[in-house]
Amino acid sequence: MSSFIPSAPLSSAPATVANDGWYPDLAVEEFHSETGQGKTFDPSRIVAVLLAAVIEINASLKDWRAAQTAPSLAEIAAPTYGGVSEKVILYRTAVFTRARAQLLGNTRDYDSTKDGHDRAEKLEATADDYLRQSNEALSRLTGRPRTIVELI
Repeated sequence: MSSFIPSAPLSSAPATVANDGWYPDLAVEEFHSETGQGKTFDPSRIVAVLLAAVIEINASLKDWRAAQTAPSLAEIAAPTYGGVSEKVILYRTAVFTRARAQLLGNTRDYDSTKDGHDRAEKLEATADDYLRQSNEALSRLTGRPRTIVELI
């Protein structure tokens, strides 16, 4: 016996999320490869989450950006890795991990059974880890000192 699981075709979405011109545009495929995010979500959902993360991260960096004199993030003096500025890498990390945390946080809505609830509890820890990574990337990007605080 064979099974057929019908599915709706995935909507087409832009391959790149356009940014404001100072920060780099972000490729959706890079988001998938750098975060390990599979193709579970519709591409238009991924673009929407990335755009929301861009807006949030850009707002977080507003004061820092105002103090910069370079014509773009990529042109701020910084070490390069693989030909890419450290600042650009940290910016992408901040946005991608924030978007991944948002996707994981929303996944809880899919299943309300006990097993689903238990899986959601595990996903929340992962979402928190992604938010921590995003905040750490922002701190490194702006040169803010980082502090790790553990509740006893």
